[in-house]
Amino acid sequence: MKAAPKAAAFFDAAAFPHREGGPLGVGDLLLDESRWTVHRAGQPVDLSPTEFRLLACLMRHRGSVLSRTQLLRTVWGPDYTGQPQVVETYVSYLRRKLDRLGPPLIRTCRGLGYTLLDTGAAPADEPATAATLVPPDAAGPGRHVFTVNSSSH
Repeated sequence: MKAAPKAAAFFDAAAFPHREGGPLGVGDLLLDESRWTVHRAGQPVDLSPTEFRLLACLMRHRGSVLSRTQLLRTVWGPDYTGQPQVVETYVSYLRRKLDRLGPPLIRTCRGLGYTLLDTGAAPADEPATAATLVPPDAAGPGRHVFTVNSSSH
């Protein structure tokens, strides 16, 4: 098995503009790709390289539902041939480390994938009201992106 390269972008830059390497922030969560650091509620969070790449991917595409296949390709690399359940395992590791410092940020969208909730989105225990498929031409050839619209209560 080959070592996975640093997360490669699989979305068109026009659809999801973000310059890899800069700091990413969602609520009280801050990830700095250039310094390889993560803070939640002002506290440093110690992540493995794979956890870091997974969180960076979710943060870059916050509000969009990313499928297991998309996460495998991006975080583990296109040549990864291991067990696909590794995504669930690493999402669990991230939740354990992040949720102890604040409200849950990672939502499972059953049958679709995972999304990182934007600040102000519905709490993780409230169902999303709609999932919208971004047209394939906006996501790139053969790629599909779902966005979650949460109800505000």
